[in-house]
Amino acid sequence: MNIKQIIFFFSLFCFSLSSFSQEGVRNIGDSKKEITGKIMIIPFEPKMYMSEFDQKFNQQTKWDFKQIREFFRHQLDKELKLKFQSISSPVVSFYTDSVKTAKDLTYIYQSTTISFDLVDKPTATTVENKKQSGIKDGQLVVEISNDKKFTNIKTPNNELIPYLNKKYKSEYFIFINELDIRMVPDSYSLATDSYLREVQVHYTIIDKNLKLITAGAVSSKISSKEEHPKKIVALAFSPIAGFIATKFNNSVNPKQ
Repeated sequence: MNIKQIIFFFSLFCFSLSSFSQEGVRNIGDSKKEITGKIMIIPFEPKMYMSEFDQKFNQQTKWDFKQIREFFRHQLDKELKLKFQSISSPVVSFYTDSVKTAKDLTYIYQSTTISFDLVDKPTATTVENKKQSGIKDGQLVVEISNDKKFTNIKTPNNELIPYLNKKYKSEYFIFINELDIRMVPDSYSLATDSYLREVQVHYTIIDKNLKLITAGAVSSKISSKEEHPKKIVALAFSPIAGFIATKFNNSVNPKQ
């Protein structure tokens, strides 16, 4: 190899190294991008998952209890994000970057308390909570009536919402308070050898000024023959998430 060839290959090596370094800087910059959005979705605390069917789900998937619970927790968050993005984008999800947001999620859980309130009296709110129902994506979705209680949340730490508003630029906070999967009483059918399962989600929505926008619980009923968690998500979570998003939109934009 002569001297010209040595110089050529050396120059090529330096150019490649420079390009790699610049690309590395760009990647690092992208990884530090802030997570912000007008709407923040806060997934339910793991202890607020109530299911009567985890043994059956385990038979279908071989997942343990924690895997089953986290699957439903993550998928509900995903469906809610999809529905709320159609109203206001972007949406902050704590599953976007678990490393960056894990501490804040723990802080949220430590700064909120659970209460069991009547649907028509969750707190001092101007929003009427009337029983509603409708067909969403082929599934019957029903909101529980005013005379029943639901799992609500309170924010005794007055610094929590201002902190989240400042850090994430969020104006509305969607708290998912509880997920229940249970058998509907007296729903067994001898003809089909099946019964109904009820998937119920309890939620509270407040704004950056701590004003309650809406709160309650909504449920969807599916056949017990749908055993796999993925099927339950497909049939129940999408219409429930759509119902909550619509309820929020109607509360914030009543003229629409």
